[in-house]
Amino acid sequence: MIEIKALIVDDEFPARAILHDILNSISNITSISECTDGNTALLFLKKHSDIDVIFLDIEMPEINGLDVAKKISSFNQHVKIIFATGYNQFAVQAFELEAFDYILKPYDETRIIKAIQRLIDSKKTRMQYKTSGEIIRNEQKIVLRSKYKTVILSPLQEIILISTEKSDSSLFYTTNGIIRSKMTLRDIEKILSPQGFFRTHKGYIVNLSKVSEIKAQDNSTLLLTMEKYPKEKVPVSRHYIKEFRNAIGFSHNK
Repeated sequence: MIEIKALIVDDEFPARAILHDILNSISNITSISECTDGNTALLFLKKHSDIDVIFLDIEMPEINGLDVAKKISSFNQHVKIIFATGYNQFAVQAFELEAFDYILKPYDETRIIKAIQRLIDSKKTRMQYKTSGEIIRNEQKIVLRSKYKTVILSPLQEIILISTEKSDSSLFYTTNGIIRSKMTLRDIEKILSPQGFFRTHKGYIVNLSKVSEIKAQDNSTLLLTMEKYPKEKVPVSRHYIKEFRNAIGFSHNK
């Protein structure tokens, strides 16, 4: 069983208590710690480097959650940060900080369980993932091997989107051009979802921090314009639209 150690950082006791109860019901979570402010959390993490995930509130006194996340990244690249907040306007900033997820209050138990399952899957992937011609170098890099070359990428900075070319291959749209890969979209989703990527359609995965425009369509779907590839319009199908809105902080009335 994959074991997860969690830390809740929130200055409001009711919010901590509700989240603690939800996490306590998940068998993979073996440890739940709590801090009431950002500075205490930073000290705690320096002493407990084995924490896997932080549920981090944004609106806190003294130091807000976004600034806490920036400080954490300077000494701990292992821990995953899930921003847990009552406000959706910080979503873009959160994903720019390579947030693992962004969850709105009041908490939805199913949403939290799903986030933890993604974390479990990502740990499994890092420990045992292998596929022909492709490897993951570490948590921050992906290595793509083709017939002629090997390319090492920092996903959040260099990958814009990925699309299906055939059932057994895909195209990576990067800041330095398009790269053909033998990886399937299903395998790519398992690897990149924890790093701020989102499956919008059966044929597309996008880097949430590289979305430059969102347009509502007459058929109740969305159409995305991506940085660097504005002509490559990416659909968000009905199947994924609710989760996409939550992930990007895009309200239903826009």
